[in-house]
Amino acid sequence: MHTAIQTKKAKIMEQRWKKLDQGMEVNQFDAIIIYGKGMLTEYGNLFYYGGYYPIVRHGFVIYVKGQKPIAYYNTRADYYLAMQMGTIEDVRYVGMGDVVHSENGLYVEIAREINDANPSRVGIVGLKSYLKFEQYEYFTKHIKADVVDATGMMEDIKLIKSEEEIDLIRQSFALAEKSYETFKDAIRSGRTSSEIAGEIERVARGGGAIDTLIFVEEGPYFLRKATQTPLSNNALVTAFVELIDENGYWVEKGGLFVLGEPPKETMNLANACVAAMKEVKQIIKAGITVGEVADAIHKHTDGLDVKMGIWHGHGVGVDHDNPIIRDNGEDKLEEGMVISVHPNFSDANETVGASIADVFVVRKDGAESLSKLSYDITYL
Repeated sequence: MHTAIQTKKAKIMEQRWKKLDQGMEVNQFDAIIIYGKGMLTEYGNLFYYGGYYPIVRHGFVIYVKGQKPIAYYNTRADYYLAMQMGTIEDVRYVGMGDVVHSENGLYVEIAREINDANPSRVGIVGLKSYLKFEQYEYFTKHIKADVVDATGMMEDIKLIKSEEEIDLIRQSFALAEKSYETFKDAIRSGRTSSEIAGEIERVARGGGAIDTLIFVEEGPYFLRKATQTPLSNNALVTAFVELIDENGYWVEKGGLFVLGEPPKETMNLANACVAAMKEVKQIIKAGITVGEVADAIHKHTDGLDVKMGIWHGHGVGVDHDNPIIRDNGEDKLEEGMVISVHPNFSDANETVGASIADVFVVRKDGAESLSKLSYDITYL
């Protein structure tokens, strides 16, 4: 089993480097710098090619066409862990891990390595989005080449998943769903969201999650950290498990639970959310636009005064990916995309809310839902 998984991971990395070579050829890049940091939405590009990302610090993968890639970190601890856990043989560190003051020593070394290759055009992933100003300023001033933002190229590379990647995403989602099922026994009136989240966290971490977001909330907009506020007697509860497993894949599973007898207006909101998710599952396929997915969600709020808490969904894989499921969006779903859809409703007064999440593999004639569970409300 272990050998089979390692073989699959090796094939995935081979596919990724081949895509990068093709992207560099199209964009006429002689060298690439990939930036990442140890937090959601910023770890993915670094993990995608390096197989490791620090807890809070920065990391870089540099790749000069025709040469072996190099991973750079700024602590000996990250150097050691990247050697143990990562996918790049040549790992180096410069600095002592100071996350407050200057890290110029690291930037100097990276710029020197790139300049030694005499490139004409260098792409930096995260140049205009993730890099701090001092990083941006240093690289654009000291790299002796045309330096441009390569984030769009990376987004295109990550957009379509191979069957090997999809198999590992299924494994990640299975852990999220196993953890999610714990909510059924954990959610009770009078218990705090902290108590409940702790039980779900135990299952997720015990199953191999390396980072988690556990949400359990009876108010609007479920995206809040667990608190010591107890759940009330008659409540609609939104519960989510979002996690990264050791393979780096970010997945999310969410649903609705009812305690006691919430007001009719609350249940109307909940039922609209369920109906929206059921329709989304039926219509997703390659060729439709993200705006059409959004329209299917909005259709079920007709007659209800509803506010949307966050966008309707997004691509997933190693971190958050494109496309974004947004109103009037013209991006088309393509076969091999993996997307999370999560309608997120609040009532007009922003007193109650409802959200459900599932992850789908987009296919030519439909979508594969990774969830084995019903979207129906669970009554406790």
